Amino acid sequence: MTVRDLRPADAPRLFELMKTEFPEEEVLLGSRPEGLDEVVRRVYRPPTRLLLGFLRLIGRPLFRFFVIESEGRIVATTLLTFSHRAGYLSTVVVDPAYRRRGFAKELLERSRKATRARGKPFVALDVLASNERARALYAKMGYRPLRSTAFFVHESPAAFSSASANPPGVRPFAKSDARPLADIARLGVPVEVQTVLPVTHQDIAGSARVSRMLASETAAWVLDEGSGPRGWVSATVTPVTEAAHLAAPIVDPSVPTERAAELVRVAAGWCAARHAVRLMAMAPEENSRGRAALVAAGFRDALSLWTLFRTVD
Repeated sequence: MTVRDLRPADAPRLFELMKTEFPEEEVLLGSRPEGLDEVVRRVYRPPTRLLLGFLRLIGRPLFRFFVIESEGRIVATTLLTFSHRAGYLSTVVVDPAYRRRGFAKELLERSRKATRARGKPFVALDVLASNERARALYAKMGYRPLRSTAFFVHESPAAFSSASANPPGVRPFAKSDARPLADIARLGVPVEVQTVLPVTHQDIAGSARVSRMLASETAAWVLDEGSGPRGWVSATVTPVTEAAHLAAPIVDPSVPTERAAELVRVAAGWCAARHAVRLMAMAPEENSRGRAALVAAGFRDALSLWTLFRTVD
């Protein structure tokens, strides 16, 4: 067994594992092998590889993509990214033929140690509420529930084609909107969630560098009727998936649900103009106003997730 970082040549095998081992998510996401290959090669092309290597050298890696190689093939993998206070694991997957060999535990331990080395106090991950086997493993590894989150989906982006024009009071997002929107987003967030996964204005502002690296296109809008932003949503299209992604809407308590739904429809119309096959959004349970806006715009609750976490010590 060898644990190492992902290489560009691993992309086809990575796609195979994601496609077969995450069937419920894949029905919604619709991963594209050619898109994944493009992004992996873009991320690991020489100039970017030099930057990533330098950041890792000084102890500030943007991410780690661990794989386990056994008998000449990739049999397990996970992606570790870094938020403000936590390392965040995605796609913890082991080939069924290689389970019960401790590979998942090895990936979790590598990720915990890498997060600690990055100076973050917590490590977190998402798991389907229905995946009892994985949840039991994570519990043994010291993870406990932080919050529940739902995948919302809309299967007919074309229904929003006429919503691409901004209605009155809806305008493009400006960087100066980020701080007041972060204040709104923190309303009602449990203290424990804010401790582990704090909402910050940098999260809302986004990163153009990351979008370029991932070959994605992103836009954002706010609801502003003259007194500053009271609502926000962003949308992203990427070559990696058929589905376009909407961020969980931020909605001030004073905003009527139908008004917030107009904001969602604008984002959905933008995605429709870019030929998205379906639309997806992830919204945590404490964001009741954002969830209500998605439902009012025609999205349905498709999957339930648990976000789990533990300290790195």
